[in-house]
Amino acid sequence: METKEVAYTAAMELANTLKNIDQEEIDRLATGIKQAKRIFVSGAGRSLLMLKGLAMRLMHLGYDVYVVGEVTTPAFLPDDLLILASASGETASLINTASKAREIGGEIISLTIFPASTLAKLSAGIIRIPAYTDKLPESGGNQKGILPGGSMFEEAVLLLADSLIVELALEQKIPTDRAFEKHANLE
Repeated sequence: METKEVAYTAAMELANTLKNIDQEEIDRLATGIKQAKRIFVSGAGRSLLMLKGLAMRLMHLGYDVYVVGEVTTPAFLPDDLLILASASGETASLINTASKAREIGGEIISLTIFPASTLAKLSAGIIRIPAYTDKLPESGGNQKGILPGGSMFEEAVLLLADSLIVELALEQKIPTDRAFEKHANLE
C-alpha cells in the first residue's frame, strides 16, 4: 500500500473518530478554559506532545498556560484548570498529577479512551476519544485502524485541540493571523 493511500485511510478513520466525540464534553472543556485563571497541561509520550501543541495555541490567544513538569511552571491553584491526555487513563504519573490537583481543588478535564479509567474518575470532566490503542487491544470495543500504536487517539487529540482553538478565536474575535503575533520569534 502506498503512503498516500495509508494517509487517506487514516484521515477517513480520524474523521470517523472525531465525529463520534460527544460535543457536550468538548463544550465543557471550552467552558473550563474560558473560566480558568490559568491552564496546565500534561500527558506522556506523544499525548504530551499533542497537549503541548494546545498549550502553544492557547498562549497565542492570550491564555496563561503551562506544561506540567517544565522548570518555569508555577504552582497549581484552586482557580486553575488541568488538562490531561492518556489513551488508557491509567498512566501512573498522570494519576499522581491528577490526585495532587484534586487535593488542591482545581478543575481537571481528561481526554481518554476509557471513561471508567482511574484518570477519568479523578476528573471533573472527560472527553472520551473513541479510538484504538495497541497498549490495550480491547480498547473499549474500538476497532484497530491502519495506524500503529495509539496514533488515532493522539491525532484525534491534536485535531480536536486545534479545532477548539478556532472556536475560541472566533468567539473572542481574534483573527488567527493576529494570534500569531505572539508566535515564537527566536527560532
